[in-house]
Amino acid sequence: MKYGTFAGGALAALLIATPVLAEPEWRVLAQFDDAPEGLVVDGKGGLFTTMFGSARVMHVAADGTSKQVADLKPALGGAHGSTIGMDYDGKDTIYVAFAGHSDRYPWPVDLAVGREACGDNTVTASGLYKVTVSTGAVEAVATRGDGYPFCYPDDPAIGPDGKVYVSDLSFSGIWRVDPEAKTAVMWSKDQLIQSGPAPLSGFPVGVNGIAVAPDGSAVYGVTGGNPMIFRVPINADGTAGAATKVAFGYDNMDGLEIDKEGNFYVTEATRHEVWKVSPDATKRLQLGNPLDAPLGSPASIAFLGDEVCVTNLNFFGNLPKEKANTIVCAGKIDKKW
Repeated sequence: MKYGTFAGGALAALLIATPVLAEPEWRVLAQFDDAPEGLVVDGKGGLFTTMFGSARVMHVAADGTSKQVADLKPALGGAHGSTIGMDYDGKDTIYVAFAGHSDRYPWPVDLAVGREACGDNTVTASGLYKVTVSTGAVEAVATRGDGYPFCYPDDPAIGPDGKVYVSDLSFSGIWRVDPEAKTAVMWSKDQLIQSGPAPLSGFPVGVNGIAVAPDGSAVYGVTGGNPMIFRVPINADGTAGAATKVAFGYDNMDGLEIDKEGNFYVTEATRHEVWKVSPDATKRLQLGNPLDAPLGSPASIAFLGDEVCVTNLNFFGNLPKEKANTIVCAGKIDKKW
């Protein structure tokens, strides 16, 4: 606690208690030969991450050393695209989202052709994939080749019943995948989470990072086009309730995680920022920006012990070579508001 004083007059000596929040200290945990995107803890002091362009899953130890867990390329059948978000069941299974790229319509390089790219029937590998950690085996769970119209599958989140929710960035909805039956349904495409005809961020994209509430009652997500944190209730029969806005006033949002106290942690891709938001959304704290932290289009978030870690997708190339393709972590995060 630090104290400040009013200047001038009879109030000059009056001390006013003003809490000063500690600045998080950021460090580079690991660097790769490709941009990391997805991120999840392994439950043993390490992390798993996806390589955005090379379709690999890596394990990162607490000391920053990394090794390959799996390579998705054989299961993708030669398809090229983006290997994006991931989730881990805490046992031996990682679910990974892969979005195939259209040769005809180069989205996301050209954001104006998102609709055409979604309709390109030559793109068949987009979907959800299962990685067995102990063996490195990879198999498709549900893909466009199976007849599901995935557009840009982005972030999976495992529900309490084992079903996997998968956000779709350009379809702007949330899929619900049954990994046992290998089936998928469009679970929520609520109007609230659409980017709209004139997206506030300037990017015509929808749902990005998602997370299941700690009590399993809802799926929370962030959006990129009209940036917000939103909540979709999970009804008793498993269907989606109506989406509601939790917080807004951000730019193009990417990653989302929720801690045990219900606080939200979000990343902003274009302003290169990381934020902590209180459960009731009445308070928020900036944990990092590119002026004081090595952040470049921070994407996914994970809690590693007392640290918050993010992947630097560096989509807009603002990081220098020695800081690009990294996972960075911040300690000294204030536990109370």
